[in-house]
Amino acid sequence: MTFSTREAAEVVGLSESTVRGCVRAGFLSPTASGVALRFSFRDLAVLRVVKALVDRGVPVRRIRRQLKTLREQLPSDVSLSQIAIDEHAGHVVVRVGDRAVRADNGQGVFDFLLAAPAGEVAALPVCATPAAPEPVPGMTSDEWFERAVELEDVDPQAAMDAYRRALHLRPDCTETLINLGRLRAESGDTAGAADCFREALRIDPRDATALYNLGVVAQDEGRDQEAIEMYQRALDLDPALAEAHYNLATLFDRAGDARAAIRHINAYRRLTREQQPR
Repeated sequence: MTFSTREAAEVVGLSESTVRGCVRAGFLSPTASGVALRFSFRDLAVLRVVKALVDRGVPVRRIRRQLKTLREQLPSDVSLSQIAIDEHAGHVVVRVGDRAVRADNGQGVFDFLLAAPAGEVAALPVCATPAAPEPVPGMTSDEWFERAVELEDVDPQAAMDAYRRALHLRPDCTETLINLGRLRAESGDTAGAADCFREALRIDPRDATALYNLGVVAQDEGRDQEAIEMYQRALDLDPALAEAHYNLATLFDRAGDARAAIRHINAYRRLTREQQPR
């Protein structure tokens, strides 16, 4: 038995965009049936690890990055669901007994897992991410924006507050609105995220990223036709938006339009090849 992207998201309790992001990060490898992805029970077990980390407050982008690094350190026949993955200080860690190692700290997770049961491995420190510099009185909008960017992987709530302070000083900054909207979407506040993206579009009707993000919100909420319209408008403005092609391929495949689905998945593959460093 296998599951579609939407079914997998519903079973585990994640958004479809989060599931798709895990696939693109490379630590989840569902089978392909034409354009559509099919998720096995083993894939669902990995997604449940992601859901548990989200519930513990680890930012989604950090989860994707750190699980990708962890996946690259493990043999291909070892699933992420087979090892003890936990959260510590807002990061993904691997635990054996009372020992822990950060998934992305490059200290050799697989060697750690092999050695730990024999009792020969000393406890490895879980390195904390350096805190962003403290704010100072009289900070400008740009300075609040830079602080927010530094905080995104450390403290998403503080990052959102910093983006709001930047917007208070410069309400017409679409980049700030889009970043704030993205963080609100990742925290589950899709309505607030959509408000940010719509405001960015009101300021700049040709902002392709805002249109794309509105498409993601619509797709996660099951409004497929609206999502298709948003993605198509985004591509009219920026034909190089590979992720919009990918999402359109999944939506057209779901709607039974195989020709359109194949056209967009081919465009996605072409663009991702072109964007890879040479």
